[in-house]
Amino acid sequence: MMPSGTAVGGASTTRRRAIVAVVLSGLFPGLGQLYNREKLKALLFFGAGVVTGFGPFGPADVDMDLNDPVAGLRKVLLASLPFLAIAVWSVVDAYRTARRTKV
Repeated sequence: MMPSGTAVGGASTTRRRAIVAVVLSGLFPGLGQLYNREKLKALLFFGAGVVTGFGPFGPADVDMDLNDPVAGLRKVLLASLPFLAIAVWSVVDAYRTARRTKV
């Protein structure tokens, strides 16, 4: 058995932490930051995710015309772009932070 302080054990722990952070941020923005112990950043990402995903300009608030569903889906996609940008940013940030953080 190798001690936990070796390079091999440290690399696998860092990789596992990065994967967990990415999965959590993929579930909802801010969860990966919370896992990385960045409380303020987690709160900001979570707030941005809530506002862009469920706020007054979110995709659920788009009116769809049943006579032209393609135009309606285009509007939903455009309304989803801010949330998707926040989500991708959150995943990338959680990954980079987890890779930099030493356990």
